[in-house]
Amino acid sequence: MLKKSTSHAVVLEENFIFDLSRNGARGMNIPKYDVPKFEFQKIIPQNLLRKEKATLPEISEVEVVRHFTRLSTWNYAIDLGIYPLGSCTMKYNPRFNEDIARSAVICDAH
Repeated sequence: MLKKSTSHAVVLEENFIFDLSRNGARGMNIPKYDVPKFEFQKIIPQNLLRKEKATLPEISEVEVVRHFTRLSTWNYAIDLGIYPLGSCTMKYNPRFNEDIARSAVICDAH
């Protein structure tokens, strides 16, 4: 039998994407080049080039999608919950603007 939760709080906890990284995990495999190699270092100023490789997380594509989907659920939306006070422009204007932009009068004018 499931225990009844006494807390109704939303849990907003998510590890950083780098904490999810595992050596060797790949989101995709890029095929070998089928075009001649181009040395971009010749056309980009040296001061704009990296001195060392970028440190990126090693994580699968599925894990990336799940991670960012969980983060996206933390966004406020007028149709998903109550907004804090002072957020009138955030919750009403964009929805209103979208409705007007979709109206036949505006669409036909373009």
